Amino acid sequence: MSEPAKRILVLCPTARDRAHFSRPEIRKAYDLEFRGTDEETHEAGFDGLRFVQETIRAAQGRRSGYGAVLGIDDFPASLMAALVAETLGLPSPSFESLFLCQHKYYSRLRQREVAPEATPRFHVLDLSRDGRPSDLPLALPVFVKPVKSYLSILARQIETLPDLSRTVEEARRRLAGLAAMFDGLVGASRLAPRLRTVPASALLVEELLSGHQVTLDGYAYRGQVVPLGVVDSFFFPRTLSFERFEYPSRLPAAVQERMADIADRCIRGVGLDRTFFNMEFFYREEDDSVRLIEINGRMSSQFAPLYRMVDGIDTYAMQLDLALGKDPEGGGIWAPGRDRGAVAASFVLRTFENGYVRRVPRAEDLERLDKRFPEAFVEILVKEGEKLSDELQDDESYRYALVDLCAKDRKELLKKFDEAKNLLPFAFEPLHQA
Repeated sequence: MSEPAKRILVLCPTARDRAHFSRPEIRKAYDLEFRGTDEETHEAGFDGLRFVQETIRAAQGRRSGYGAVLGIDDFPASLMAALVAETLGLPSPSFESLFLCQHKYYSRLRQREVAPEATPRFHVLDLSRDGRPSDLPLALPVFVKPVKSYLSILARQIETLPDLSRTVEEARRRLAGLAAMFDGLVGASRLAPRLRTVPASALLVEELLSGHQVTLDGYAYRGQVVPLGVVDSFFFPRTLSFERFEYPSRLPAAVQERMADIADRCIRGVGLDRTFFNMEFFYREEDDSVRLIEINGRMSSQFAPLYRMVDGIDTYAMQLDLALGKDPEGGGIWAPGRDRGAVAASFVLRTFENGYVRRVPRAEDLERLDKRFPEAFVEILVKEGEKLSDELQDDESYRYALVDLCAKDRKELLKKFDEAKNLLPFAFEPLHQA
């Protein structure tokens, strides 16, 4: 008789998570129970700590227990799951290890210890007081981002001190709610006092980085750091808005191996285990430098279809195995430079003007796309009748869909995307015309 499936409690899954978890192969192999949604966490008045407490009470009142608790998304799901697991005695990545990925200042401190050659110079700005020019030890221009970042909000290049002052004022207005929730979860944890002095409302100031941006994906299991692959990032011209993510990377194999070595040191340095991670890097060809942008203690869920298309692996299933303490057996995937005979990309459909959504693709449109490109994975990110800005967006543009495709080479891939866009009719109306 086979061992009965252990139920996994999944906290606040995103719409993307729910789509992947609804696949027949996942439903058949895993016993999942969902509590909350990611959308709820962004509603005004959502109390992360209360959600944790209610989840713990509900779990303790159950007749049968759970084998694991899991939060796929970065914040607040993964931190809330770690707090629930800590109380219920379930295995999980430690709260501290996730904190050391999500709090970008403390993350930089740890990165500087274990990978100093890849860590840029940085400085933290406390928003509780007005700064002076002498407080900034880095020469302008600099790059600024919240220590608790989300969707590239308030991540920008700063050219002058007045620009910096305006960004500080904007951060005070826009970060208060997110920072309060983060600090509340930290307050309920067993985190050491030395990691509590810089609040989530602070800004991180860093020296400017440049080069070819990539993401290295992997997982940590029982003290082993296992890289899987590197994904190339492409941007819309003269913006910080992503145009597409392409796998496998075109970077030289030796450069990817250097990134894997840095990843190994950093993931061990923060103590991450039993979870996926992804790390963003810049590679600058002119001086052959590799610089670390950030560590994320979670899977790149947007890239899950790319790994399925190219390598035939299911990173969602692998993450569920990790939560249950099982080896996801991905050790044979990492092979930088190997010809895989395929290339895949996640294309981001976006516009740089806000407007009303007047039409999104209908079911019959999606069916036509599915018949033409059976491997495609499509996410519609907006709703008819709403403004583009009603959805979570970055500070520069408005995403409205993601389209993941695979082909034998890049030329064919871009041709497929052009055809796929034509099969997905969207219509928008500028705000001033409504």
